[in-house]
Amino acid sequence: MERIKAPLSLLIIIELFAAYGLPDPSFAGRVQTIPSQQNPPPLPAPSAPLTHQPSETIPANPVLPGPQGNTRELPLPEVFRGCWSGDVAQVDSIEPLSPNARQILWLTKSYILCYKQIGYGARWHLTFAEGSVTNRGEVSDQRQTIKVKSVSGADRAQLTAYLHFRAPVVNMFGAPTGIINTLDELTDLDCLVMSADGVMDVRAAVFVENDDQPYARIIWHARLRRTVASGG
Repeated sequence: MERIKAPLSLLIIIELFAAYGLPDPSFAGRVQTIPSQQNPPPLPAPSAPLTHQPSETIPANPVLPGPQGNTRELPLPEVFRGCWSGDVAQVDSIEPLSPNARQILWLTKSYILCYKQIGYGARWHLTFAEGSVTNRGEVSDQRQTIKVKSVSGADRAQLTAYLHFRAPVVNMFGAPTGIINTLDELTDLDCLVMSADGVMDVRAAVFVENDDQPYARIIWHARLRRTVASGG
């Protein structure tokens, strides 16, 4: 086979590159790059951030706690079934918490607590509750709420009651002075159902504020009686 001769001009160029130590131009189309300089392969798309550890078991319907200071609706033992009511006309002790609390007048309170079977497993819950000043004509702007705080036994539970109202101030003779106090009562109630007697024994500690200032601490006890046989 006849050997193809390169043109004279190309031979001269090749010799010049060789003379100066330059690479052969005939390899210009076959230049290789250093592996470290090659374009790296594209990185895989980042996965979504982990919010739980792999070993964690996530409940299907998680129950989130309520805000701090709030109480939850707790189921109660069946012994609480039905409605209970009673009045608190007298107190055991009154401790003034302010120099201005010289003559603290306790207004009779009425309580109604009703428990009914509702929700999962038909457990007993507090479905209606009221703790208010008995003589509504003595006060104005009454607002109240009662919640189950905890259950400490088969027949014992703790409740928290809040009562807000405005009441006129009276002098030592019981005559109105023209001053209106804004009162807030926060009451912790310890309730014990005495099945044999059909009563609920309640012991309470009350913290009273007058116009947003500490006013008095009051202790009382009373008995509520069941008025409905079942919470239907």
